[in-house]
Amino acid sequence: MLEGLIVYLGPWSWLLLALLLAGVEVVVPGTFFIWFGAAALVVGLLALAVAMSWQVELVLFVLLSAAAVLIGRRVYGRAAKESDGLANDRLGRQVGRLAVVDRAIEGGSGHIRLDDTIWRADGPDLPAGARVRIIGHRDGRFLIEPETGG
Repeated sequence: MLEGLIVYLGPWSWLLLALLLAGVEVVVPGTFFIWFGAAALVVGLLALAVAMSWQVELVLFVLLSAAAVLIGRRVYGRAAKESDGLANDRLGRQVGRLAVVDRAIEGGSGHIRLDDTIWRADGPDLPAGARVRIIGHRDGRFLIEPETGG
């Protein structure tokens, strides 16, 4: 039955497959199915313009799919590398900022005020009100050092 539908639709079956794969990409995003959809679209458009056997169309689809996936991975891989990687790292985005000790740092542990939020922090013993610089984070706590001026 499916084979009969594909034969009946001819080149339009590739365009239908392209739409189906694009729809799958929308429902299950992951920038993977879209490349197969793009390959199906190209094969469908070529099949409309040039008469080809289904075997040639299938080989062309496989080759174009592989090329599209490789190009897509390269493009999206580069974009991921250019990202700072801190989009979901709330604590990491604060590294380098200045804060004020809210509750004295005693025994290496205390609290700092950053903007309007109190955070747990680890660092050298400091009195409340001291200015500190955030130098990192570990286990949900900021790592701090005294602010040295510049």
